[in-house]
Amino acid sequence: MPMNVLEIAIYAMVLSAQQPRPYECVAVQPEGVNCTNGLAAQNDGPHLLFNTGIVVRKDNQGRVTLSNGMKTRFDSTAWVAFEDGGGKPVVSVRKTGPLRFKFSNGYICEAMGPAGDMARCHRPA
Repeated sequence: MPMNVLEIAIYAMVLSAQQPRPYECVAVQPEGVNCTNGLAAQNDGPHLLFNTGIVVRKDNQGRVTLSNGMKTRFDSTAWVAFEDGGGKPVVSVRKTGPLRFKFSNGYICEAMGPAGDMARCHRPA
């Protein structure tokens, strides 16, 4: 999975959805993304590895699984639900515009910067 700052920001929101707070993420060298909420990610072969040890895996059909047991479920209203290993919803997300995603917890994640090398997640006022 190629490194994408907005995608890392989205997974960081999924991982912190139970206690969300605003944060920003930025691309860093040599290859990685650091977020101000303490999460960071780097490539791990075709997957993403977070500094918490959680690996994000995406299969050829676009299904996502996380090594902590979370899985995705798509619904007919364009929301993607992240569920824990027991099928209990954790948070849902949907695309609301170019490079902008809305979460069921009220937060929005969006790309920033001319090169898309930054992203932020915040609760709109």
